[in-house]
Amino acid sequence: MHRLGSLLSHKPLLTPLSPLYSLTSSSTFSYSPNSTEIFYDHLLKSCVGLSSLKQIHSALTTTSLITKSLHLGAQIVTKYAKFDDLNSGRLLFDNINVACEKPSSFLCNTMIRAYANAGQCFETLKLYSFMRRTDIFVNNYTYPFVFKVCALNLLVREGKVVHGDALKNGFGSVLYVEAALVDMYAKCGLFVDCHKIFDEMSMKDLVCWTAMITALEKAEKPEEALILFKKMQQEEGLLADSVAIVSVASAVGQLGDVKNAQSVHGYAVRKSLIEELCVGNSILAMHTKCGNMEKARLVFDMMVERDVISWNSMLSGYTQNGQASEALLLFEEMRDSDCEPSPVTALIMVSACAYLGSCHVGRKFHDFIIDSGMEINTNLSNALVDMYVKCGDLEKAVDLFNGIHPCERNASSWNVLISGYGMHGHGKEALGLFSRMQEEGVEPNHITFTSILSACSHAGLIDEGRKCFADMKRLSETLEIKHYACMVDMLGRAGFLQEAFDLIKEMPSPPSDGVWGALLLACKIHGNMELGEIAASNLLQLEPNHTGYYVLMSNIYAASNKWQEVGKLRQDMKNKGLKKPAAFSVIEYGKDILGFHTADQENPYRHEVYQKLESLAIEMKMAGYVPDLSCALHDVEEEDKEHMLNYHSEKLAVAFGILKIDPGMVIRVTKNLRVCNDCHSAFKFISHIYQRKIIVRDANRFHHFQGGTCSCKDYW
Repeated sequence: MHRLGSLLSHKPLLTPLSPLYSLTSSSTFSYSPNSTEIFYDHLLKSCVGLSSLKQIHSALTTTSLITKSLHLGAQIVTKYAKFDDLNSGRLLFDNINVACEKPSSFLCNTMIRAYANAGQCFETLKLYSFMRRTDIFVNNYTYPFVFKVCALNLLVREGKVVHGDALKNGFGSVLYVEAALVDMYAKCGLFVDCHKIFDEMSMKDLVCWTAMITALEKAEKPEEALILFKKMQQEEGLLADSVAIVSVASAVGQLGDVKNAQSVHGYAVRKSLIEELCVGNSILAMHTKCGNMEKARLVFDMMVERDVISWNSMLSGYTQNGQASEALLLFEEMRDSDCEPSPVTALIMVSACAYLGSCHVGRKFHDFIIDSGMEINTNLSNALVDMYVKCGDLEKAVDLFNGIHPCERNASSWNVLISGYGMHGHGKEALGLFSRMQEEGVEPNHITFTSILSACSHAGLIDEGRKCFADMKRLSETLEIKHYACMVDMLGRAGFLQEAFDLIKEMPSPPSDGVWGALLLACKIHGNMELGEIAASNLLQLEPNHTGYYVLMSNIYAASNKWQEVGKLRQDMKNKGLKKPAAFSVIEYGKDILGFHTADQENPYRHEVYQKLESLAIEMKMAGYVPDLSCALHDVEEEDKEHMLNYHSEKLAVAFGILKIDPGMVIRVTKNLRVCNDCHSAFKFISHIYQRKIIVRDANRFHHFQGGTCSCKDYW
């Protein structure tokens, strides 16, 4: 990656403010106001409401001054636009034009600007067309606002026609016409045209540079945006204003560049730009995208003014950085503030509930959405389906999906439930839904195929998965790396390791860590050391500091009693400062979520839980349970291995559930890692002995234990 170095210069700003920044009038005429006009001009400038504006308008109409002074007429039109009464503004505009022999270019520009600023594309273009038809002088004040609405509505053809007009009329090289063109082509995604105009500009001000930087940032080309930003400072001596900082912060956030994030933040503080709400929000969002939640919270806490974007950025940052519990706490603070949660807030919080996997919290938040009267659109409905899937309540997820009107279901609606069926081991149902999706005329996308291949993998539906993959090729569907990863995972789990390896060798592009990781996991499941070493070698070249891959290969060696190799890998990890992720399981207990570490010595319930585990071990052995000692990955005596297995985090959580949760209720446990074979076997026995339903969500999928069996049918 190109090193960008320190982003921000400390030179003084050398350029005057751009006309586009300071453009408050759309006129080329001058006039000498008399005392009456000066009086009304001051009156209009101090006008703060629609009723007082209409009184002034009435007085000017009575005196006929409204048709004699274009300046005052334009002032009133502008004020009507400011007070969201464009109809009155247009009516005045039409009356003045009727009274005049020829409509004024100045007044037309004022009306065009009002329409453009209100985002009324059709009316703007219609008025521009009227000016061209009636030979009203179109000038350098007209074009920027026409280009603005073309940019907002992605009207490429119309924008190019107006660009041609500007060139024919000699305004193509006017600074702020060029700046508006750069902005329009950039927002329409035409970067060749955008760059051409920008590169050929004889003079570039801060606005032009910022428009180009923003365009690159919006197009998710952050490195190019930051390189151009440095060039702006070094070659032109220009410093960022608040508009530029917002774009630069977003580009830095896209890159996750912690060093330059500090630089941008420091600059915004030194120049007092961070006090502006838009800048504060952009700096906050930048830190969250860089994973620095402490810094983000510091910015958030110091903001004098916050809006819903500030709260949403912080909530989203916590959720995306694995701190969903902090998001829930902050949401309670938001409810106590004067800021109303928005539908975007709801989407973020539903995602946080899904991350936690807590049915109680998820239902509580769903109730909040309904009670608040918030509109539940398709996106929010999809998110709620996904939440219930990930909280283990598949029935509720299906009910919600069925409650979405067929006309409102989009591809994401189907994808969420197909994926949900797969996560819960219902591969046949996923395939059925996939067929139904196509019957209802919804086109599958790349996510659909990933979900259906994953569902086939989890359910062991090898032939169906192969057919789906072949159909993708037949339909000329773009095969992405993630689709190959799903196929390797599916074939590998089923024991077709050589076929999985051959598929990797046939890939048109270099395999990703996800592809090799799927093969390595399969090698661990089936104890294939030879292929495992090949997969691990490739993985450690791609991701040399990923602890999970060291652990998987270590497990393969341990299962084959190659303790010397295990020792070497552990020493490599130690030398690199890498640590195996600690196993951690949580269980829902009433309104609370309680956590357990493996061999937990800190949990307040540890004594009674340990006692329960000892009695459970006896009861399970009497029912035929035999500990799977291969899951104890240490070179110790068998008795010690059995003791170690007994205190896995998920066993501690389930034992707590047997002790504390009412017999008629489901025991729900979430583990951060894959559940081990021994715990999986133990939970089947426990579900039979105690006639309890136990749902365990691990890093890969859900396991529903009931009556001595698991929904995965021992295939995971």
